[in-house]
Amino acid sequence: MFQRYHYLNGSLGAGVRCYTAVYQDKPVAFIAVACVRMKTKYYRVSRLVVLPDYQEIGVGKRFLNFIAELYTSQTKLPFYILTSNPQIIRGNMENWKITRFGHASRGRGDTRINNEIRNSLSRKRITVSLQYISKILI
Repeated sequence: MFQRYHYLNGSLGAGVRCYTAVYQDKPVAFIAVACVRMKTKYYRVSRLVVLPDYQEIGVGKRFLNFIAELYTSQTKLPFYILTSNPQIIRGNMENWKITRFGHASRGRGDTRINNEIRNSLSRKRITVSLQYISKILI
């Protein structure tokens, strides 16, 4: 249902957790969260999609903030989003701090996610990484 409204048309990675925002019994937004285990463990948004009829009214930001607060309060681990969406980048995103901006990384290695980034339209766009700072810590 949400796949055709997102610029990445590849499949979601294994192990992502998916959530749907519902308004009047109708799904209006989707978010997928991945757990990343590198040198440090953290969570990141894999996909955030809002149906066109519900865009530009704050649904995505509210949903994103709800999920970010849920994860950071329960896990005490960092929570990130990498986006090129101007509503999020220029929006009044309280509790979020910019950690990086520029073009998406080319990635090293021949992994599914690196190949998807190299082949996606986002490779040519300016992107911003944001980290959620839990309200509990403020």
